[in-house]
Amino acid sequence: MKDSIGDKFHDSTKLKRGDTFPPGKRVPAFKVYASPLETIRLPAPKAKGGAGVWSVIAARRSLIPEVGSSVTPSEIAQLLWAAQGITGERSATARAALPFRASPSPSGAYPLEAYVLVRDVKDTFAGVYHYVVREHQLEQVRIGDITKDFSSALLGEAGIDVAACAIVLTGVTERVTASHGERGHRYLYLEAGFAAQNILLAATALGLSVLPISTFYDDELSFLLGLNGNRELPMCVILVGR
Repeated sequence: MKDSIGDKFHDSTKLKRGDTFPPGKRVPAFKVYASPLETIRLPAPKAKGGAGVWSVIAARRSLIPEVGSSVTPSEIAQLLWAAQGITGERSATARAALPFRASPSPSGAYPLEAYVLVRDVKDTFAGVYHYVVREHQLEQVRIGDITKDFSSALLGEAGIDVAACAIVLTGVTERVTASHGERGHRYLYLEAGFAAQNILLAATALGLSVLPISTFYDDELSFLLGLNGNRELPMCVILVGR
């Protein structure tokens, strides 16, 4: 039987005795836009209080947002912080002093980036925004409502035209392959899952409706986000609303 693409992927990324990782190279873990259209400082995230973790896990459901749903910048700030936000600083000698983030990353590579496609967020213009982890802020990289094209890229998935926004997680492959070789591709997908689950649980704790989506036309979604070819790949989409 002919091997599937999935079989070839796992065979190509297996770790065998005697294998070595690339020597000590590190790729910057933060994406920076030289001239964003606008920057928006997000409200500080809450790190204490809220619903208990066991009750949140039990209550988590994938739900299509309701018509006319809207969310606030504070809620978006909490979701982005739960996915990739800084939760503490390392010692000056540890792993180049990279800060801890809300989801784990092998060797502190942090290959993920987060974008918000805004339709109806209070006091925020429609458009595409990139989450700046270090400053906990959004930078606008595309202005205007792209719901029609976004829906087309997601094969007309139900709920896109009523969701207040969508969070898209992307992965910069070079950050993990530079230090882990081909094995890094596995870490990329694992980390996207870690971050996505944090978003889903945080949204549940806030009483929001969220719907994770993994089926989309990759190239079309990359174009809408302005991604740089195969160097940064869309990993998953999460619709957010009430």
